[in-house]
Parts: sequence; structure tokens; C-alpha cells
Amino acid sequence: MSTWEAMLDALAAAPVLPGAKCRGRAHLFDEPAADEAAETVQARHRQALDLCSRCPSLTRCETWFASLPPRKKPGGVVAGRIHVWHTTTRNRKAIP
Repeated sequence: MSTWEAMLDALAAAPVLPGAKCRGRAHLFDEPAADEAAETVQARHRQALDLCSRCPSLTRCETWFASLPPRKKPGGVVAGRIHVWHTTTRNRKAIP
């Protein structure tokens, strides 16, 4: 699959979330980078969780996330929770 096709697939899968607080702030919601300090990750994830808690699209986001097959679910902060991959089991786990 070309980069262009992958980008189109990602756009097609993106939910419609009117008024979403995450728009323009994706860096707060992303999974930790390999060389990122744990304190930095925790601080930005706290900010992301706060935004989610006040988001008018939280219910739609939760519904969208729940509809995804496990392999398509993004990591990081999504729908008001932190989602991580467990490298030993390759399963997702939500951290409340």
C-alpha cells in the first residue's frame, strides 16, 4: 500500500467529532515516543485526559473507539482513557 493510500484509509476511518477538544492538539494524545521522558508523557496525558473530560464529543469518540477491531485501535489517550499495547501479549489495555 502506498503512503497516499494509507493516508486515505486513515482519513476514511476518522470519526466525525463536532467540537472535539483534541483537534489541533494531537501531540498531547499520542503514545510515548521511544526517547520521551516518563514525566513528559504523564504531563501531556494529564492535559489530554482533562480535555477529554470536558469534550462535547466524548460519547461519539467512545462509540467510535469501541467499534474498531483491536488491531486498528490507536494507542495513547483516546475517548478519555490511556490505551497502551502490552508487548508480551499484543493486547490493548485501557488505563482509567
